[in-house]
Amino acid sequence: MSLSIVIIFVLWLNYEIFKSNRLSKKSRQEFLKKESQANQTRKVDISHLNYIQIPYDKLPMKDHDDATINSYRDIILSQSDKKILNLSGLSNTELKLKYGAANINLLAEYDNNFTVLVSILQKWGERLYQQGYYKEALAVLETAIDCKTDVRKTYELLARIYLEQGSPDKINELIKLIPTTGVRNQDELISKLLTLKNLD
Repeated sequence: MSLSIVIIFVLWLNYEIFKSNRLSKKSRQEFLKKESQANQTRKVDISHLNYIQIPYDKLPMKDHDDATINSYRDIILSQSDKKILNLSGLSNTELKLKYGAANINLLAEYDNNFTVLVSILQKWGERLYQQGYYKEALAVLETAIDCKTDVRKTYELLARIYLEQGSPDKINELIKLIPTTGVRNQDELISKLLTLKNLD
């Protein structure tokens, strides 16, 4: 490699580093400005938000021989007196800007309750399915869907159950719901469900 090429490469590399540092500094300054504004946002009423109500009447509440199934049910029951919000996709800064800094701890708690809800519903439904309680598994997983779960495995298992029950068309309903949720890699999930449906 000639000296001139080395010099050109070093100059280019220095320029790229300078540009990256400048962009990082600008991005950091913009974040700090936004965060400062968020911390000064006044508290607003959050009583009108779309809180999730768990439809306990649709869930299988009877005791099972399987202690794990009972434990998942009990965790869901413990959520009955808690406020639950799906705030996935919103950062703490965005939440403070929208609802006021004074509400951030409550909102974080309500969002965490949502995470507990949908993750346990998935585990509960999966355990019921593995133990052969297909009707009960369906009820639990469909409840998770009604709550706009963002747990990918819930959609995949539910689609499998629909196929096994001879109802592949119900997969189309799942696919329509996915864009309204906070599920990650939605296109990939939709493609997987379509492939599963077409295998029927």
